Amino acid sequence: MRAWKWGGTTVALAAVTAWMACGQSATGEAEGLEKAEAATVTLGDGHCAGVVVGQGRHVLTAAHCVRLEAGEERTNFEDGRQLQGRYVFVDRGRDMAVLELEAKAPVAPLEVSEGLPIPGAMLVFTGRHDRPGAPQRVMVERWGRCPSLPDVPTALFTTMHGVPGDSGAPLVDEQLRVVGLVHGGARCSIAAPTGDVAPEIQRLSQEDAQPLAQRPAAPAR
Repeated sequence: MRAWKWGGTTVALAAVTAWMACGQSATGEAEGLEKAEAATVTLGDGHCAGVVVGQGRHVLTAAHCVRLEAGEERTNFEDGRQLQGRYVFVDRGRDMAVLELEAKAPVAPLEVSEGLPIPGAMLVFTGRHDRPGAPQRVMVERWGRCPSLPDVPTALFTTMHGVPGDSGAPLVDEQLRVVGLVHGGARCSIAAPTGDVAPEIQRLSQEDAQPLAQRPAAPAR
């Protein structure tokens, strides 16, 4: 039986999955968690993580993971496969960055929610595929300001227990939608909300679906 972590304690999966989407079987919930785990990738030498989003050609990660001179980055998947990508969006004030992959990812992408999880909301952090450990149930304790997120008035302060290298990994809601990315703080418990970048993901996905000659020119940044 799959185990979860809650407040530092490992508990059985069957005892804690009732909060997830109504009508799902335990098997469906476990499959959903496996989907979220598979969609979580590591970057380069493993310095950070990210998540496959949109139509499977983009990876959302934390902007502080992007080196100033970086134009490209390697993504590493759970099964050992790798894809190169290039950064097409970097917003350091909100700590959001998007990689466009050279080919469609070999995993199902996750949706990025346009909503903001409220204090008291329960989320899931599945962790990284290259590190052992159980998924964590994470509660949003409050919204607040974070000095390293100058353009975010509602940073997510959570109960997550993370470690360096978790930056850019997703927090998902009960419908397995990405609502935040690990940012930092004590225990890496502060997350940057992703709702504001959801329209950018949609725009990039639509452009990717168009023939190259029909794509609009990229806006100046």
